[in-house]
Amino acid sequence: MGQNKERSFVATISTNHGNLHLPRLTYGKTMRVRKLDYDVLSFEANMDVSNYLCVLPDAPQRARFYFYCIDDYYSIYVLTNAAYHRQALSNEDKDFIATIPPDREQTTYNLLDEQGRIITLDDLRGDNPTIRIQTRGGKLLSVRGKTRVGGLVCTESFRSKPLDFKLDILSRGAA
Repeated sequence: MGQNKERSFVATISTNHGNLHLPRLTYGKTMRVRKLDYDVLSFEANMDVSNYLCVLPDAPQRARFYFYCIDDYYSIYVLTNAAYHRQALSNEDKDFIATIPPDREQTTYNLLDEQGRIITLDDLRGDNPTIRIQTRGGKLLSVRGKTRVGGLVCTESFRSKPLDFKLDILSRGAA
């Protein structure tokens, strides 16, 4: 596996469903919502989504993300001035994308062009491309649910809608 800092970059991201945000940073407190797959036989009806990646049309500010290139896939890290700084985006909790401390088991991603081909920073024309993102296992990042914190970013499922990501690349070859 070749690390490639020249193909790494920092960007803010918006989507066709709104801006990405982390509820704890947006609201300044722990955020719980009703489970999207709530089962009346379950003991717990709510789940903590404070560190989940969410999409909200009127999210106040766009988060910055560091895309760290390894061969033709990326580890994605959140860059904040607060909690979750440099934590990795991963789907450790069912199919939802959340922040976790980085480790060797975190989810890695491929960037896709409009034809669904795997691309890297070298293939992006300009600083504002629109892409799709999939897990290395081939599942597209999507959004599902309508909660008070917005839709939850997840790996594709039958109840989700694929996300188109509009990047605003702030720096290339970032370390």
